[in-house]
Amino acid sequence: MKALGVVFSGVVVASAVAQDPAQFVNHFIGTSNGGHVFAGATLPWGSVKVVADSLSGDNQAGYVSDGTNITGISQLHDDGTGGGASLGNFPFLPFTSTQCANNDLTKCTVDHTLRAIGHGDPTASPGYFSIPLNNGVKAEVTVTQHAALHRFTYPNDTKQLLFLLDATTDLSGSFQGDGQVTVSPNPTTNGTRVTGGGRFTPSFGEGTYQVHFCFDAPTTFVQGKYYETSTFTNLDPAATFDRQVETHPAGVLFGFAPGTAATLNVRIGISWTSTAKACTYAEEEIPDISAFDSVQAAARATWNKVLGTVEVDATGVSAETQELFWSSLYRTYISPTNITGDNPLWNSTEPFWDSFYCIWDSFRVVHPLYAITAPTAQAEVVRALIDIYRNTGWLPDCRMSLDKGFTQGGSNADSLLSDSFSKGITVGIDWETGYEAMVKDATVEGDFTVEGRGGIAARAAVGYVPVGDTSDNPPNEGPNTRSASRLLEYAYNDFGIGLVAKGLGKTDDVAHYFNKSGDWFNLWNPNASNTGFSGFIQPRNADGSFFFDPRYDLNNVFRPDHCSPVFGHTDCFLNSDGGEFYEASSWEYSWYVPQDMASLVKTIGGPDTFSSRLDTFFSAGFHDIGDEPGFLPTYLYNYVGQPAKTVDRVDSIIKQFYSTAINGLPGNDDSGAMGAYVVWSHLGFFPVAGQATYLLNRPYFPKISITNEVNGKVATITAQGLSAENIYIQSATLNGEPYTKNWISHQLFTDGGTLELVMGSSKNSTWGTGQTDLPPSLSTGGFV
Repeated sequence: MKALGVVFSGVVVASAVAQDPAQFVNHFIGTSNGGHVFAGATLPWGSVKVVADSLSGDNQAGYVSDGTNITGISQLHDDGTGGGASLGNFPFLPFTSTQCANNDLTKCTVDHTLRAIGHGDPTASPGYFSIPLNNGVKAEVTVTQHAALHRFTYPNDTKQLLFLLDATTDLSGSFQGDGQVTVSPNPTTNGTRVTGGGRFTPSFGEGTYQVHFCFDAPTTFVQGKYYETSTFTNLDPAATFDRQVETHPAGVLFGFAPGTAATLNVRIGISWTSTAKACTYAEEEIPDISAFDSVQAAARATWNKVLGTVEVDATGVSAETQELFWSSLYRTYISPTNITGDNPLWNSTEPFWDSFYCIWDSFRVVHPLYAITAPTAQAEVVRALIDIYRNTGWLPDCRMSLDKGFTQGGSNADSLLSDSFSKGITVGIDWETGYEAMVKDATVEGDFTVEGRGGIAARAAVGYVPVGDTSDNPPNEGPNTRSASRLLEYAYNDFGIGLVAKGLGKTDDVAHYFNKSGDWFNLWNPNASNTGFSGFIQPRNADGSFFFDPRYDLNNVFRPDHCSPVFGHTDCFLNSDGGEFYEASSWEYSWYVPQDMASLVKTIGGPDTFSSRLDTFFSAGFHDIGDEPGFLPTYLYNYVGQPAKTVDRVDSIIKQFYSTAINGLPGNDDSGAMGAYVVWSHLGFFPVAGQATYLLNRPYFPKISITNEVNGKVATITAQGLSAENIYIQSATLNGEPYTKNWISHQLFTDGGTLELVMGSSKNSTWGTGQTDLPPSLSTGGFV
């Protein structure tokens, strides 16, 4: 793939960016090679997410840039997920006589695999997606929050506009029944209405979900058929047809008269509650089915408003760099999904958000980004999570399609909440109940397959989660693995509880949870060694002995590189025989002490050893940027006063692993997490998620301004002299006063202000290198 760094071209486009950042968004970055990026039309956090679905084994988000045929254009998707293919409900597909011999609907191929059609290159922009199909039909779609407006342009000589609505197919073939299809005249539009829905299963969780649709065509059909498997039933355009559906496939086929133009506009509303609400959404959000262009313009304007909280001076910055930045920022706003007012599970006046897929991925970079670019949305997310706790008994780690998702590691909603709390996000939030939820995570045993933590009793006794712990009550129903990585995450989750306790004045709890956050040290084996360095996080047995896995720790020699790209990590997932680290190695997890990096530096052997060990971690190939634990280590040189090495490291990661190509991501986008890493790196600072600390790097733009939508305050960062060579900070001022710290607090974004950086080519600047310039740690008095 094409490498991309900061390229200074002398092109000045700052005014265009400020007015229309949507012009730089490339929807197709990461739509191949496992990026699983959603390439279609949606609004920020939109309920409806529409795109063409590829007949590909890599179609978790629908469309894949691999040339495979299109099975339909469906209304619901997730972005960047792993696991199985997600959603893909209620696909449409325009047919011609090629698929339906002599326009005979009974001759149409309805099987979703056999009906797949080839296509040309799609196009997309925020709120819009289009793809030319090889049958001569051009398919376009634009969206509102809960509805989509499709426009199909058929060949001029088309005798009938043939159209399929599939009521039971989703991407994973999970239809469970409880379906319905009703076809009736719509007197409001003088056309045809189809309502229905069905029950399906989530792609990374347990349970089922019910979802409903309301479809409108502006004219009545010339011919219509309801199909169920291989049986076809005639439809009368003047009568109502109603059918309960328990088998798959099922749907409707229509033939519409072409009229004066061979164009068919159709509207569909989606609801998680009822078909009636789906119809209301459709009618209220898209009252005019012919108004495609105005709906598209409104969608683009909505995106520009959300993207526009960030403004950059792009003087001298290449169009490609801008494309990477704005495309990455755009993707961070696709998920989670705001379905407030459409929650069928319980009655509440609180916001309801879904598609947390998963917080293990997003708490590190996506939600901290919202804290500065979209604090209103982030406040709603926090309120929604707390309300999920009120009504289910637990904060989720992963949740999608109204169902509980599988827990990947710790109870990381705790860190998401502590991040928002420490940054002063309070609007409408009941923080006492939020704190109660966090404490329950830490103290009450749950089924940590889907909620809470495991190993609480054992950890209380020995200070860590033992390998194969069986003390869980109730017993965990999933894989009892990940003992080491879960302990590290639990320790940091506890630190977050301590931060919230401190802010709420719960003094005794502060000491308790800050102390518990030191449990990471109980898994530190000073005698474990690899590649010339000693001391690693190693799993332990309940009797205190360090654990050796006979599958790869041969002759009782611990392999800290297991689960790294060098060793491989095919068994480091949620499989029943997975190892004691999740999606990263001990080499990588041994850096994860964000609450007290000063203690880790000391434990490793001091700043020089710490820095040298970081160098080896990257050069030896142990680092994995394709999973989220790999993000923070690229910035850790700041903790030993070497910010210039952070600049070099982050630049090399961006150049090697990210680009504007279709394979331009190093892994699943993970609900925008991979994109958020790019955004932070271009802004020039990086969040230590769960606290109000940002590690300074250097910006990729000479000036960046971020407006706080709540109070209107503007935080500005300037980089005087920034160029291809001048990428190192030589000195800085904050609001006109000299500033030597290599980190900033969130106060810049709540109060507004200006951080002015003077850039140069020297790596030997003393800026940010002193002991008093280092980011906060518990053992050096930070946070207390």
